Amino acid sequence: MKLVTAVLPPHRVPDVMRALQSFGVRGVTVTEVQGYVPVPLRVEIYRGTEYRVNLAPRIRLDVLTLDFDATDLVRVIRSAGARGTGGGTVWVTPVEEVIRIRTRERGPDAV
Repeated sequence: MKLVTAVLPPHRVPDVMRALQSFGVRGVTVTEVQGYVPVPLRVEIYRGTEYRVNLAPRIRLDVLTLDFDATDLVRVIRSAGARGTGGGTVWVTPVEEVIRIRTRERGPDAV
């Protein structure tokens, strides 16, 4: 099995989620994260001191999938996330074992 992770700007997420749903993905873990950018996005003042903020809001999507679906899943995310402005990152991580807590199913049955 594989864990496909995508980190995207928030405005790209609705298109990617629709594409994942059309692809047949049943579950996605969604997390709000921040990504570092080298050029300060804005300057904020806190207690009279200026701070340059280099963190941009991002959304992280994690999808657990079978090995043979991982390449197609990355293609779906790339095509849906590439429209318009804003980029993102996708990576694939091998997963050794998956266990569904409630039913105790293991491996592909737990996905």
